[in-house]
Amino acid sequence: MSRPATEEELSIARRLRPDLSWEHASVNEGGQFHKVVIANPDSVIRMARTIDATEEMPRSIKLLELVSDQLDYQIPVATSQIQTVDSLGSVAMSFIPGSAHEPHYGDPKILGKLVSDLAQVELEPLREHLASPFAFRGSWTDERQQQCFDALPEELRGPASSLWAQLDELAQVPPSLVHGDLAGHNMHWVDEELIGILDWDLAAAWDPALNTAYLSLWHGLEMVDLIAPSPDEAHRAKIWLGLMSLERLSDTLSRTDDPRIDKLLRKIGPRIENAAQAVGS
Repeated sequence: MSRPATEEELSIARRLRPDLSWEHASVNEGGQFHKVVIANPDSVIRMARTIDATEEMPRSIKLLELVSDQLDYQIPVATSQIQTVDSLGSVAMSFIPGSAHEPHYGDPKILGKLVSDLAQVELEPLREHLASPFAFRGSWTDERQQQCFDALPEELRGPASSLWAQLDELAQVPPSLVHGDLAGHNMHWVDEELIGILDWDLAAAWDPALNTAYLSLWHGLEMVDLIAPSPDEAHRAKIWLGLMSLERLSDTLSRTDDPRIDKLLRKIGPRIENAAQAVGS
């Protein structure tokens, strides 16, 4: 979702990078924590939407710099200092060419290589700049589990409980770098080649099987076994897919706009059941 940039947004862009043209700039509104001003092939302007996102900006910028040192993919890095206007931070970032891959298919060799590349990143230089696991919605408290349990139909309550019971064991998996949101628009492709990876705000030291799970949500659930580097990691990815579905239910239950829970359950129900079958396999 994009729109023309406002005069205020253009003023910030010109202040951060006066050497670049911002004529005909547009604003990508798709991000939950940031919006992005786009106008030229050199830099974009990342603008925080909230005070919290502003406070996180120095951490995320340093993380991007450190990740870019270890990966061959293009990673957006800062090309200006952070400036704060009305308590909200903005910074110029390098432009990453390309666009999202079409959903529901993909080359498992390329996707599998990405999973392996992320697993090989050295965590120690990154640790103080990484987010915590479950940073987006918070950990699975007893209250959150109970709220979801009560909203589930009877036939899904047992499968859901079996998935929550796996959380302690999953927490013992040796961690590696997990991007946190490998959705289509955070991965830029040119002619079926993966060029760059954006939006590392939720990157954490976590179970590497999550990277396979995130990728399969976009490129096709049937690709888990083709992407994962081992049967054990594929097994865990299938369990995480069920837990992700429960996360989505929890997020939906927290909304105040009368969401269609029945429609959501028709979509995520099979994923929860399949994940529960993986637990027992």
